[in-house]
Amino acid sequence: MAMIDHWHPTIPSRALRCKPVGVRIAGRAIALFRTSTGETGALDDVCPHRRMRLSLGTVLNDRLQCRYHGWTFDTCGQGESPGTPKLHTCAESYDVREQYGLIWVKPRGVAAPFPQLDIAGYFPICVLQHQAQAPLETTLDNFCEIEHTPTTHAVFGYDLQRMHEVRVCFEPTETTVRVINVGPPKRFGWILRTLVGIGKDWTFNDDWTTYFSPVYSVYDHWWSDPKTGRESKVRWRIAVFFTPIDEHSTALTTLVYAKSTWPGPAGGLRLFRWLLRRNIDHEIDLDVGILNNLADPRPTIEGMKLSRFDRVLGLNRERIDRLYRQRESTSALPPDATKDCVPRT
Repeated sequence: MAMIDHWHPTIPSRALRCKPVGVRIAGRAIALFRTSTGETGALDDVCPHRRMRLSLGTVLNDRLQCRYHGWTFDTCGQGESPGTPKLHTCAESYDVREQYGLIWVKPRGVAAPFPQLDIAGYFPICVLQHQAQAPLETTLDNFCEIEHTPTTHAVFGYDLQRMHEVRVCFEPTETTVRVINVGPPKRFGWILRTLVGIGKDWTFNDDWTTYFSPVYSVYDHWWSDPKTGRESKVRWRIAVFFTPIDEHSTALTTLVYAKSTWPGPAGGLRLFRWLLRRNIDHEIDLDVGILNNLADPRPTIEGMKLSRFDRVLGLNRERIDRLYRQRESTSALPPDATKDCVPRT
């Protein structure tokens, strides 16, 4: 099994219409196309005849036609030559699945679990896509610690002056890494505080689990009263998929859901979906800006002076190596975290 041998998100379903679209996963170029019946095909983005990019072709009679010599391919990769009808060829094809508003691909014949998101009771807000100029591990690092949130983010995260009060707990398993953070949030405008339903002196809860086939994290965000346990009226569940484009860049696909206890259909979230989308898109842009300006984006953690929030870096690397890359890990695991731990909620 290699990095490509998992279900990876590519593009939103709405982005694939009449024209083929080229994508790149783990250094491999793939051409996506849709037939007139709505069936989706995914082929290696290279014509086996003369190596033209198939994604630059057209869809003709439900077949992907190469723009160079007109050879055509069906969704299984079976190819025909108009100039030499008896000559047949085959382009490598992929399994395709459309779910959560996205097109997913994996190599045929590979037994890989499809990501299952627990979104029952949540209202879909948006699907976002970004690209970071950093390797997979380095990109995941940024989204798996909260020490950067006071200085990097606009709304999300914790108060810098009270960062020492934030409690962090790690709950690793053989196949996942869960991190729970609770502490005093950073301040933001009264309008957003009112919409979300946040009281005075409440704490911010950031609870996520990272999975490794493929690599993605599911985040739960909410505010609560530390005295009574009462929660804010709006709660987020955000899934971020980290797909390596090549050794130096990573695609981010973000699925955003929310639920609200305000009265009305979907808890009034339809009215403010645009605002939530804009704010979350901006927050991820801020993350990408940091990643694109790292002095050294290499995935190694040797020589770093790591803090109490950074134990997750080693945990994630071990699982990326073992589960995602299917190779022996060279990342040493830090000792188990037994201090500064918040209870499971």
